[in-house]
Amino acid sequence: MPTLNNRIKPMIWGIILISFLSACTKSENIDLNNNKLPKYKSISTLRIENYVQRMFIDLLGRESTNRERDSFTAQLKRADLHDSCRRRLVKTLLFDTTYHVGDSSYRHAFAQRIYDISKARFLEGASDVDINMFKGFLDEAIYFERIREGGDSVLIYKWFDQRKQYSELLDSRSDFKKNKIDYRKMVETMIHNSIYDQINMNSFNFVNAAFDNVLLRKPSINEFKRAYDIIEKNSSQSLFGRWASNKSEFCQVLTESDAFHEGQIRWFYYVMVQREPSTAEVSKLFFPFINNHRIEEILENILITDEYAQFE
Repeated sequence: MPTLNNRIKPMIWGIILISFLSACTKSENIDLNNNKLPKYKSISTLRIENYVQRMFIDLLGRESTNRERDSFTAQLKRADLHDSCRRRLVKTLLFDTTYHVGDSSYRHAFAQRIYDISKARFLEGASDVDINMFKGFLDEAIYFERIREGGDSVLIYKWFDQRKQYSELLDSRSDFKKNKIDYRKMVETMIHNSIYDQINMNSFNFVNAAFDNVLLRKPSINEFKRAYDIIEKNSSQSLFGRWASNKSEFCQVLTESDAFHEGQIRWFYYVMVQREPSTAEVSKLFFPFINNHRIEEILENILITDEYAQFE
């Protein structure tokens, strides 16, 4: 008959063997940080639909149709509201050129939206009808000055230049839509025309308004002096690391500066989420933006956030 000691020994060896096998088994750490389902599981369909509507209004200037709303909402729900799905849908509204009744295309509607809010921002919402009317006045003035005996060629040249400015302003919407220009050039046309000059009469007001409207800040004393001399005296001055000697060159230097790129990031944060961006948020968007100059990338990165979607 086995003794107690003999019965215990196999039990001990069994425990040792199990412990050894457990130690040799590879442990697996499961990272759940990217699994957003638990966080978004409580988001209602109504809140998702509101997010879709907000995207359409902010990017295209209109509400989504029932079909568009249902389609976008279904895609977001299937993807558990993942960032990649949000990004894809925002890109669709920014770039899709497929024909849509009423819009022509999403890209067309987006370009029109940016053009309209830019005119509201810089030109107090001047209509294209008004701009074309001013062009017509200039055409008449040029014609009669040409046929007038002793017509003033300097004045004719000035009017031709003003007419060109209006044409570039009107063309900026279509050129932006077709990616012939980026937002820098559109803003340049917004501040380099007679309407903007009339709103901000004289060089003193023009300089202050241009800095405030474009860069979202006032010029420093040194910046103001240099800019004023450029515009008022056609004096060659260095500004933002480049040289300018007239109003046209000043507008170009201003809209191609690093300060311009930072200003647009801040402005779109104001428009889309009604707050000042943090330093980290500006830094994240600044370097890509200064390389590609595409405001679409700024909008995309803002519109996919939980803050904008109100999923927080």
